[in-house]
Amino acid sequence: MPFSDSFSKKHLVFDGGMGTMLLSAGLPAGASPDVWNITNPDAVRAIHAAHLAAGADVITSNTFGSTVPRQKRGSYKPAELAAAGVRLVKEAIQASGKTAYAALDIGPLGEFLEPLGDLTEEEALDYFREPIEAGVSAGADCILIETMSALDEALVCVKAAKAYGSGLPILCTLTYSPAGRLMTGEPIEAVVSALEEAGVSGHGCNCGVGPEQLVALLPRFVACATKPLIMQPNAGLPVYQDGQTVYLVGPEAFAVEMQQLASGGIWGLGGCCGTTPEHIALLARLAAE
Repeated sequence: MPFSDSFSKKHLVFDGGMGTMLLSAGLPAGASPDVWNITNPDAVRAIHAAHLAAGADVITSNTFGSTVPRQKRGSYKPAELAAAGVRLVKEAIQASGKTAYAALDIGPLGEFLEPLGDLTEEEALDYFREPIEAGVSAGADCILIETMSALDEALVCVKAAKAYGSGLPILCTLTYSPAGRLMTGEPIEAVVSALEEAGVSGHGCNCGVGPEQLVALLPRFVACATKPLIMQPNAGLPVYQDGQTVYLVGPEAFAVEMQQLASGGIWGLGGCCGTTPEHIALLARLAAE
């Protein structure tokens, strides 16, 4: 069943956090999570399997940093990491016996485009091209551009996905402040307009805020969006305890807030930093009601 068929569903459940789960599985702090697609595939596959068992309809590849700027010190090419990441998702889905979709995850490059930085649009397009082409060839069902905090970079990534993504649906979620603005200052309304004009299939918010903050921003999203909306908040706002970043919103509280988003017209529901398969399991149960 093509991913485009999912837009007719009332809700689609996305998976939860990957980075925090990998850290719990033993990923050294500061190491590239993407490299584990090759060096420790069982750990990555196990996280996908846990989210599938929790009820997720969309499993996101562990390819957030599979681009040249983020792999400068690595031993593997971004294409290798992207292809391996999508294959692990496909393997986990097949082993589960469930119907689910593989989303090719594309994250920000970690560098600013001109004039804020030195990166040109042509360079950014080329950096995004490599993982997109590799992930699509490996069998991705859609392209999920996420955690973008600069509108210009998000739009360049959408452009790359349209050029090199073989026509797959393109989803784009950005990181907003509790006030509803990107790091570069654009408000929700301007971002939604630009993304829809660029031709995304769906868009919304991930990371940065918790579900409570997204419930407060919900009316603004709904008022200006014509495409399906996707919300994948963190398990609350981050708190620093004993030198570590922790997220304190548990599965029950998370699901209650996410139910408000579901009843408010949000199509795609999932989690980001700090969310676990337990968060997704309760979310999936409430989304089905």
